[in-house]
Amino acid sequence: PMSGPTKLPPRPKAASLFMAVPIVFLGTLGLAVAILFGVTRFGDQTASGDQVSITFGASCIDDARTQLIARAGQIGMPATMDGETMTATLPDMPDAANLIPKLLARQGRLSVIEPGGEPVFDNGHIDAVAIDLNEAGMPVTMLKLNAEARAMLKTLDADLELQPEIDGEAFPKIRVSSLQDTPELSFPSGEGKTSDRMKRAADRAIILEHGPLPCRVHITNVT
Repeated sequence: PMSGPTKLPPRPKAASLFMAVPIVFLGTLGLAVAILFGVTRFGDQTASGDQVSITFGASCIDDARTQLIARAGQIGMPATMDGETMTATLPDMPDAANLIPKLLARQGRLSVIEPGGEPVFDNGHIDAVAIDLNEAGMPVTMLKLNAEARAMLKTLDADLELQPEIDGEAFPKIRVSSLQDTPELSFPSGEGKTSDRMKRAADRAIILEHGPLPCRVHITNVT
């Protein structure tokens, strides 16, 4: 039988504002982001901004279309696509016409690399995506590894250090023994204001939940 999500340590007092949002796994991420954006006063996350047409350029657009629409829906802006062009109503947030298309087009490729440079885990080893708070009360993106990854961990040297990357961006290394105990990866949200850090954590969760895109996608036009 499948076990439930691994319990996290007690939340710090600094997290009190976020207590309405426990760790959120696949399926309810949109609601979590809406609440968290509201708490951080980043903006109204509902689709009540400008209506736009976003044109993508990609050799794999037919294969990427489903993921692009899913990402838009996760952000809170249900969208339709005709060919390479998406029509949607943007969330009411600062600079949405610039930020949202860039987010939609991000690759979203996870790599967890062993010291010899070979990838050990990728997106196919993700069981669930979550947004949570670290010990300092700051937002992080969390990934729960699936059964295949957990089985693979049992075969690895416990002292090995693995390097997690998202689209080539490196994050703090993690020892195999830690993953054997708790098969979850945590991606810190960097420096800056809480609202900026929340956006980074949410953006990573969205692209990993609906990724990676099957080829490089770029924005050719936003009107």
